[in-house]
Amino acid sequence: MAEISMNSEFLEEIKDWFLENNVDESVKVVLLVGSWAENRAKELSDIDLVVIKKDQTPFIQNQKIPYNDQILDVWFHDENYMKSTVSKQVENLGDIYQVSLYLSFFRNCKIWYEKEDFIQHHLHICKDWKWQSEHRIFIKMMGKPPNSEWAKKAYEENLKLLTLYENRFDNGQAVTHRLKDYAEMYVEVGEEKVFGLYKKVISLYSHIKSEREWTEVTDARKAIQEKNWSLAFLSLKDVIYFLLKRYISPPSMELRDPGFWKLAEERILPQEYITALELAYL
Repeated sequence: MAEISMNSEFLEEIKDWFLENNVDESVKVVLLVGSWAENRAKELSDIDLVVIKKDQTPFIQNQKIPYNDQILDVWFHDENYMKSTVSKQVENLGDIYQVSLYLSFFRNCKIWYEKEDFIQHHLHICKDWKWQSEHRIFIKMMGKPPNSEWAKKAYEENLKLLTLYENRFDNGQAVTHRLKDYAEMYVEVGEEKVFGLYKKVISLYSHIKSEREWTEVTDARKAIQEKNWSLAFLSLKDVIYFLLKRYISPPSMELRDPGFWKLAEERILPQEYITALELAYL
């Protein structure tokens, strides 16, 4: 599927419409992020926007705003929450993920609207970001390796992900918990395997209650529409992980702690989970 230039008249038209209809006195900045900002958008790509506002409640809120045949995926962020996040003292891996969210926004964005040079200071902070050496302890997780084949494969994949964390950490880059965010995790996979896994994962997902569709599920759906089987496969693995974590509810465990897979192996899981995990890892 052909990529679309971010300088297209179509994108400028959407920008003008959005600013005219969604900017008021409370809005500090509007950022174009994601594939459109990075000039790698495809025909089915949503347009991802971040809007930072004064006194936004809740601190972060997502809205899907339709525009003709396009969907604007808009994330509204509270100004003070954003400021406190990028200046917070990092005390755990969760804090690293939170700071990384703004690193990824500010380093790869296009500014659509800005009030009183609001964003310039924070752009500078994020572009020159350095993780402190003492924070490395938060990504040094091991845990006991499991024994079953699917769990061992998942554990090994998890260790590889932590190695990629370290590489990004050394370069002051964003660290995220999603497999799909790391090009090094991509492998070739066939359409049949992806659809088989999708069927199982969506069946599991249909049993939970959520106010909005999980981002990982949306990512998988979009990737399948675009016939990007590698991306779809990783996104479905991300969905499995969060479904399994929700099912097990491990106490006080960081996201992507490799020890999770030993814990999962020791639980008596429904056969539907086992089947999905075997499809993903064997």
